[in-house]
Amino acid sequence: MPAYETVWGIDVGQCALKALKLRSVDGQLRVEGFDIIEHPKMLSQAEADRDQLILNALEQFLARNNLAGCRVVVAAPGQSGFTRFVKLPPVEPKQVPQIVRFEAEQQIPFDINEVIWRWQAFTDPDSPDIEVGIFAMKRTDVGDALARFAEAGITVDVVQMAPLALYNFMTFDGQVSEEGATLLVDVGADKTELVVADGPRVWTRTVQLGGNNFTAALVKAFKLSFGKAEKLKRAAATSKYAPQIFKAMQPVFAELVQEISRSIGYYTSLHRESRFVRVVGLGNGFRLPGLQTFLERNLNIPVVRLDSYDKLPPSATVNAPAFTENVLSFAVAYGLALQGLGLTRIHTSLLPEEIARQRLWARKRPWFAAAGALILAALAGVTWRAYADASALDPSASPAVREVKQLVEYYDGLRRQYREWQGKDRQEEQKIVRYWELLEYRRFWPEVQLIISESLSKVAPHQGLQNATDLDQLMKIPRAQRMVVEVDSLQAKYQARVDHITAEVLSGLGGTGRGPMGGPGYRGMPEDFGAAGDYRAPGGAVSPAARAAEARQTGLDQAAPAAEKPPQRGFILTLEGRTPLHQARNFVNRLKNQVIEQAKQPAHARWLEVTAGEVVAFSQQEAGMLPRVPGPGLPGPGRAPGAAENAQLDPLTGEDASGDAKFTIMWVFALKEAASGQVGSSGGAKGATK
Repeated sequence: MPAYETVWGIDVGQCALKALKLRSVDGQLRVEGFDIIEHPKMLSQAEADRDQLILNALEQFLARNNLAGCRVVVAAPGQSGFTRFVKLPPVEPKQVPQIVRFEAEQQIPFDINEVIWRWQAFTDPDSPDIEVGIFAMKRTDVGDALARFAEAGITVDVVQMAPLALYNFMTFDGQVSEEGATLLVDVGADKTELVVADGPRVWTRTVQLGGNNFTAALVKAFKLSFGKAEKLKRAAATSKYAPQIFKAMQPVFAELVQEISRSIGYYTSLHRESRFVRVVGLGNGFRLPGLQTFLERNLNIPVVRLDSYDKLPPSATVNAPAFTENVLSFAVAYGLALQGLGLTRIHTSLLPEEIARQRLWARKRPWFAAAGALILAALAGVTWRAYADASALDPSASPAVREVKQLVEYYDGLRRQYREWQGKDRQEEQKIVRYWELLEYRRFWPEVQLIISESLSKVAPHQGLQNATDLDQLMKIPRAQRMVVEVDSLQAKYQARVDHITAEVLSGLGGTGRGPMGGPGYRGMPEDFGAAGDYRAPGGAVSPAARAAEARQTGLDQAAPAAEKPPQRGFILTLEGRTPLHQARNFVNRLKNQVIEQAKQPAHARWLEVTAGEVVAFSQQEAGMLPRVPGPGLPGPGRAPGAAENAQLDPLTGEDASGDAKFTIMWVFALKEAASGQVGSSGGAKGATK
């Protein structure tokens, strides 16, 4: 392998094609070239021929640059892709692909055969948890993105979504803070990419709001053409009409801040320990005067606008005016080229497998031809030698030789039969065990989630309004009167026997251990609380060795008296949630009781039963029950009057949520032994988490 490799990263945007050429020479990164080709019209304009404009830009790029011997990595638009991050419980590494496949089929909103999807695991050295990123795009969208490159005669080696290329750039170039979470805001022409880097975690969102929205506001306010409004926007800082210009764009500023604030609130609701300490601004839209200051003032987070890249060594190419003036636009191409050199954290590619195989075969074809020639030469020598030996020894001339030959053939036949039968019983046993593992507990989580969902629909009549379509209707109901539940977590822990666990025993656990009851909680539950078990992922199974260990610890491998009832296996389910309802204790108790009753329905009772339930933690402050009103200036989702600056906000409505009731409910779900193979009857999972 040579000591250097050269890669072109190509990003085709709405306004221009941006490309960056990087070379790694003995581990040293070097910028070999760059190019930026503006489209005559924006690709999103109604009268623009998008395909032809892209093809013209690629042909112009190919005429100005030499791609021989270079890998090519291209970007796919983030709004066309699907990104989801799923946390897996501790499992054997060999089980991860099977679980990820199941999650992909559940999460991706299209037929799995209609998309190209990849996954990558993200691990933290300080945590046993595994978080998996699932990245997908419809085959038609990937094919459309590659079609113009094929027409131009450019061979593409890697396809990566633009938000993930931005993440690769910010982690390599040292733009991520070590003190907390970093948010990258890339304001493009028609969209804004939000990328969160938080330790080993990554999160992305595409907001359909960009520089064109600011231009459209000027078109509407001053009755200008789009082109004239664009020029006015770029010269806003020095224009004598600056106050009127910024006033016209003020609603777009407010909407952008609101979307960013909502995204930050949603992410922190998923990861409550995370705090944002840095915002990095990129994209041509970030050139807009006042945007950096406005975001910093309303987000209360330091905002940095990049004017150079930290990890690119100085050179004539990097210092060229055309590069420094457009440094905000090259981040995606930078991240793409880094992935081509193998220097990034995320290395997935959405290039169709059939194209990747063709590329691999084309590279290996010369080596296969050389190897084939050597094999033919070797076979020719062996064949000639065997023919010469056979000619020297004629088997038909000697009865002894014929007898030896028959014995050898008989012995070879016996040896073949032995090999065919050897280990066949073991293979059949392993096959049975694998089939059984696929069946066990496959119905547990769907049944539990259905019971919880049905119970919520009966106890909380406003639950169905928590969506974008019915949000206005929900907001008309005073917050303190809303009968809704926000589920923060739903976890289950397997117990080899649950028949002795009562509501009083659950009450002693005290929820998470952080509530007012001060018990050890779900995370502090001893390993042998119910009886010996072992950890199991949702849908997973227990190995025969684990069954034997469990049987030895519980005494099930001893001859038990005929009258003794066998232990009942099950799970302790813990729901942690919040509700804005005032004086909600009775409401929470109704939810607890409804789950117990719902499990008695015939559709559920054949698989499991709820033998006990208890509200083990409950707290509610007399605060945060004020109506939602806009905050001063343009702060985004708004803040209730009198609320502290650091008050907790509802990520959906932007209201003060400090007065919400927080509670923890525990139930004992016992498995029906008669449903073996449906919900499960043997073995267990000592830490299944959802």
